[in-house]
Amino acid sequence: MNNLLTMSGATIKETRHLVLPLQTVLDAVVQFDRRAHGPLSRGQVVQAELVHGTPENDGMDVAVRTPEDRVIEWRHFNLHELAAAIISYCRAKRIPLPYAGEKSLTIGSEGASFSIQNTVNVEQRAKVEADFAGRPLRYAKGYEPHALTPASSSDLEI
Repeated sequence: MNNLLTMSGATIKETRHLVLPLQTVLDAVVQFDRRAHGPLSRGQVVQAELVHGTPENDGMDVAVRTPEDRVIEWRHFNLHELAAAIISYCRAKRIPLPYAGEKSLTIGSEGASFSIQNTVNVEQRAKVEADFAGRPLRYAKGYEPHALTPASSSDLEI
């Protein structure tokens, strides 16, 4: 029991950085909007562009033509909506994303950059001194873990 208290764990800091091109972001937005029966599900996407410059305007503009009156409407998706669409898209495509962690989305010249920073604490394994039944482990003579030492050149007989 004392071994568990004296052992320290390891901290792993993980950063995932996904850069999604315009077409992938559009696919994510269309899939996400269709689930909510939004305007993209009722029309045909004719144009899409990522918008970056100021944080309040960053996002994606999508032009949709409605089938009834053939009118083109522009719909703006902000960063929060894009992030929700990208997370939903990644889960649908079975791309693993940690639930915990700080997530951020920025729009750049290459596309949408989605980052996740996560910190994981991993405990060290406790020393095994008994089997599943609670009996102490026994080793054959000469095979005890402390008896195994690498042989040096002076120990070898040639």
